[in-house]
Amino acid sequence: MLNNFLISFRVKNAYIVNELIYNISRIPLIGKLIPSEFYKYKIFKIISIIISIIYNIIKIFGYKLLYIYFFLIFPFNTEANYLELMQIFIFLAILGSFINTEIFNPTKDKYYMLVLMRMDAYSHTIGAFLFFIGGIFIGELVALLLLTSIPWYYAGLLVTLMVMFKFIAVNFYFYRMKKSGKVINENKPESWLLYCLLIILFLGLAYGLPYFDLIMPEYVFWIFASIIFILGIISIKKVITYPNYAKLYKKLLNKDNVFLDNFAIQRDAQISTNLKQISVDTSITSEKSGFQYFHDLFVKRHSKILLKSAKKTTTGIFIIGLILIVLLYIFPEFKGVANKIILNYLPFVLLLMYFINTGKAVTNAMFMNCDHSMLSYRFFRQPQTLLSLFRERLKTLIILNLIPALTLSLMISIILFVSGGASLITYAVIFFSILSMSIFFSVHNLVLYYLLQPYNIGMEMKSASFTIASLITYWVCYYISDIEVSSLTFGIIMIAFAIIYSLVSLILVYKLAPKTFRLR
Repeated sequence: MLNNFLISFRVKNAYIVNELIYNISRIPLIGKLIPSEFYKYKIFKIISIIISIIYNIIKIFGYKLLYIYFFLIFPFNTEANYLELMQIFIFLAILGSFINTEIFNPTKDKYYMLVLMRMDAYSHTIGAFLFFIGGIFIGELVALLLLTSIPWYYAGLLVTLMVMFKFIAVNFYFYRMKKSGKVINENKPESWLLYCLLIILFLGLAYGLPYFDLIMPEYVFWIFASIIFILGIISIKKVITYPNYAKLYKKLLNKDNVFLDNFAIQRDAQISTNLKQISVDTSITSEKSGFQYFHDLFVKRHSKILLKSAKKTTTGIFIIGLILIVLLYIFPEFKGVANKIILNYLPFVLLLMYFINTGKAVTNAMFMNCDHSMLSYRFFRQPQTLLSLFRERLKTLIILNLIPALTLSLMISIILFVSGGASLITYAVIFFSILSMSIFFSVHNLVLYYLLQPYNIGMEMKSASFTIASLITYWVCYYISDIEVSSLTFGIIMIAFAIIYSLVSLILVYKLAPKTFRLR
């Protein structure tokens, strides 16, 4: 059993280091310096072991300290007595035991060990589960002793009960499988409604009972603990002697359970939603020709998807703008503050435009509903084809983003007028700078899409370069938003920058897109 556990540990380290090297190799410039031979270097095995040890220490102690602090200490600000804390801990432990059993959690390392390497299911499962239980016991005990006023003997009893709850939960799931004939997957409840209701129920009992001063007396606690201890001993025997771990994991560790993550589920849901919004009206046509015709048909048939975000954003900006204008008339003493904000904090609008720009949503729709299929054809990857379609898409994206940007510009100009006004040149600069921000993000998002095409054939975002570029864009906008500079100065700079950036980006697309815009 110990030997199997150590093998599992080494396998987990192996795929951790392989993923680390692979992700680094996808980073521009840096990735080219990493040859494929790096996978066999021992230094990376040592690094992976260190990373794994640090991760397990954080998992055992760090997570538990945060858990105890946020769920027991923070809600009561140290005002609760130890009996209240014990009662809350018990309800949370019951809830957590059924949500996270470890045994019914289909993970990659289990798939690798039990399915691919055909390790003995019993020894692997028991070894991993005991390690899991041991980590919980040590981590929770240390966290309770360090952060709460619960006496040490009660703290030890509480974590022992938590361990018993885990065994009881696993034994309960064994019983359910025997009766229903279905394999339990803790990540995919049979009824999400029931799942959510149980979470609400136990959270309500945990925090609602102390709110109404309903605290379990000590003698009731000891009776309850004795019952749980007896049930736990019985459950430990059932778990240790369970004969069907091989059958359990043969059904549980299928590829859909192991590799279909939350992103994939959301992706499939998004694809299904998009398909419902695509028009199948065969009478839709266009008077254009070539790839202008192709793109025009795409826009008309996908108008609901493409316009959805822009419409919502525009409506939200318009409503908020009207509310602010009305408030300035009701409370005229705030006009000076509003005027000062508009004249000195225009950089903040850049960060706002980062969030309301629809570029990422539109390029996502383009890939899922067009490029995912069309990039399979050689003619679609020809330079002239890509560049011709890029021009049409850029026009469409700029128009879509100018709708909310124009609304925002008008609202800010009206608020500036109502709050005291400014010079005519200031109005013009603020108005056109916001439009230039919109154009900048439209160009930026489409250029990143063509130069770093982030999606693979399974429509998953797999480009480290794209992720890094997006993060850099956000942090630059965030940093600039905190700069206090006159709106007139910043507006002029922003207009000039948007023009220069757009020209440079377009040149890069014309030169590089035929090589970079491909199906991964």
